[in-house]
Amino acid sequence: MKAVDLGRVSEIERASFKAPWSKRMIKDMCVLQNSICQVLDMDGIVRGYVCASVESFETNILHIVNLAVDSLLRRQGYGRMLLAGILEQGRDAGCEWAYLEVHTTNLAAIRLYRKAGFKIFRKRSHYYEDGSGAYEMGAAVEESLKSLGR
Repeated sequence: MKAVDLGRVSEIERASFKAPWSKRMIKDMCVLQNSICQVLDMDGIVRGYVCASVESFETNILHIVNLAVDSLLRRQGYGRMLLAGILEQGRDAGCEWAYLEVHTTNLAAIRLYRKAGFKIFRKRSHYYEDGSGAYEMGAAVEESLKSLGR
């Protein structure tokens, strides 16, 4: 993700989430030393993006913080492509595990993550600003990549 992509990424973010990150928040995420941010560029137009951070504990863990695809292109495999790409970069950064939070009502995203081998390990009530809940989901990176055919 480059600075020139931020406007389009921000548009997709606003169209995808009830409590979207601001353009500034996305920019701040991208410049963190431990962050990985990718865009899905189709013919020079950003159509999706994913952001994650590599968190170091006893081992490196990939925390996927945002993934969204242009509403006109959903359910065509692009989310899966973005997920696989960020998992590969996480693996290359030494991550063995990945985790994320997802709205309990976002059934399409939950299906995608489950197909990728992610499992729910906790439900968090009132997680988001609007009071809605989230599932915390996690997976072994290599197993998830295998589930995605990588």
